[in-house]
Amino acid sequence: MKKSIKYAVLAVILLAIVAGSVYYVIQPVSVRMTEMVLQNAELSFTELGVVVAENTMLVFSGAQGEMRELYVREGQNINAGDAILSVDTTALRLRLTQVESGIVGLEAQLANIEAENANSRRGLETTRTSLQGELAAINAQAAEAERGFANQQEIINEQLRVQKILIEQNNREIAQLSETYERILFLYESGVVARTEYEAAQAALSAAQARLEAAEAQLAVIAAGTTQSGAEHFEGIRASLIAQINGITAQLAGDTLTAARANIEALISIEQTNISQIEHELQNATVTAPASGIITTLHAQNTNFISAATPVAEITTQGNMYIEAYVSTQDTGSIHAGDIVRLTLRQRTGDIIFNGTVEEIGNTAVVRHTALGVEERKVNVRISPQIPEGVNIGVGYGVDVTFYIYRRESALTVPRTAVFRENGRDMVWISDGGETGTAQTREVVTGLELRTEVIIESGLQAGEFVINDANNRDISNGSRVTRE
Repeated sequence: MKKSIKYAVLAVILLAIVAGSVYYVIQPVSVRMTEMVLQNAELSFTELGVVVAENTMLVFSGAQGEMRELYVREGQNINAGDAILSVDTTALRLRLTQVESGIVGLEAQLANIEAENANSRRGLETTRTSLQGELAAINAQAAEAERGFANQQEIINEQLRVQKILIEQNNREIAQLSETYERILFLYESGVVARTEYEAAQAALSAAQARLEAAEAQLAVIAAGTTQSGAEHFEGIRASLIAQINGITAQLAGDTLTAARANIEALISIEQTNISQIEHELQNATVTAPASGIITTLHAQNTNFISAATPVAEITTQGNMYIEAYVSTQDTGSIHAGDIVRLTLRQRTGDIIFNGTVEEIGNTAVVRHTALGVEERKVNVRISPQIPEGVNIGVGYGVDVTFYIYRRESALTVPRTAVFRENGRDMVWISDGGETGTAQTREVVTGLELRTEVIIESGLQAGEFVINDANNRDISNGSRVTRE
């Protein structure tokens, strides 16, 4: 009895083993499959684009100085004439006062030079008239001297009198020439008159001083009792007087006033131009918007000093919008003006996808940095978007731009992992029988490799199922398979 029970248990165990083996053999292997469907085959890359307005303008300040107040913010709508910022005018008003005072000083300097010149000319003319009178008197005395003097002392006394008169005239001449020299020296050091005029005035003063020294020396000789003949005495005096008269005439013929006046008037003109500039800045101390639009960039918010050479803001006015993207120089050869691109506007409620057209591809690469700080050379690409009606999109929005390097309609593709090589041929595993069937190898002709797929030119038909993993060790020809 016990043996019968033992044999029965062994029989049950053997039956279970046989049944499990049979089930394992006929149980299909679960694998990932791809159903062959005619679809668009695409090879693309995506870059981030930014919505840009076609009409933008830079706003500059007409005044320069510390910013007093900022009235707007970035992204704000603004109307033409609205205030953007104001510049502190304290420094401008101080400059205006200084320049106006400078003009008053220059005008006073000009009036003083003209008065000095007039006084100098009157003095020179008076001196010349006096010298001419002395010359006439000497000529008359020379004529009377022919009658002779009573004695030697009378001759000495007469010569002393005339010589003192001559020295007095020399001193007056030197005083006039000294004034003229000091005025021309000032003008020369100010850059108004030429060096030749300065040297001529210096030479005239030196000559007059030399004549004075000679006259004083002659006076000493006469006082010592040494006399000249009447003719020699009067000829010497006459020559000295004539030299003085000629020197004064030369001074009167010279013109230093015109150059001095022109120089000061030029300085006044410059200062008047400065006043006009300062008044213009004061009138434009408040910077206003030249047109209505949106303040897309507010440069002034990052500084407290406003420069006339630096824009304070950028305003985007109403007009067409376009998308600006930067494409790597490695990819620019694959895109062309007129290409259709796919634009994706990311939204929490769902992405909005629409098309655009490449309008322009830049000729110059610029350096751009990735989020990780990697430096890349990229080219600016301008895209005209076909924004769907009712979609709200504004300047500065980010848009994913998908560029297509290759597109083919009605193509069959399989995962790149589904293709393997066998005896120099491209092969795939198919499920003969549909989603659940028998694994069979099939020779195929492959085309272009996409990023994750391969185009099948021949060997497969729409509706067939291809096993994704060609290296699955659980399958062989004839294995039962089913789709996961």
